[in-house]
Amino acid sequence: MSPNDLTLVAKHVMKLLVERRYLELEEVTDGVRLSAVAMVDALDEIGAPLVMPPPTVWTNLKAVAIRNWPGAFSVQVDLYTAGGRSTHQVEMTVHEKNGRPVIELDDIVQR
Repeated sequence: MSPNDLTLVAKHVMKLLVERRYLELEEVTDGVRLSAVAMVDALDEIGAPLVMPPPTVWTNLKAVAIRNWPGAFSVQVDLYTAGGRSTHQVEMTVHEKNGRPVIELDDIVQR
């Protein structure tokens, strides 16, 4: 999976979070590790609506190849509100299956 592909996947996940489309995100990720209800609970801790991160986030995306799992990456994206970068980030695992990206939303945690 190319860096550009990882960025597109991360942007898609972030767009769904910003637009509060949690059920759709749960469907996209097959509910692996994080349900829509768990997403709402985690994001309520932030206390403000999310906005899309600035462009620099995408040029400096934190994506690390997972050892012993060829083609799989751990991706972390900081969450932003209108007030700037929040204290939380979304963590996901991204890999390919049959030529399509598979997204596993691991957690939304405080950094």
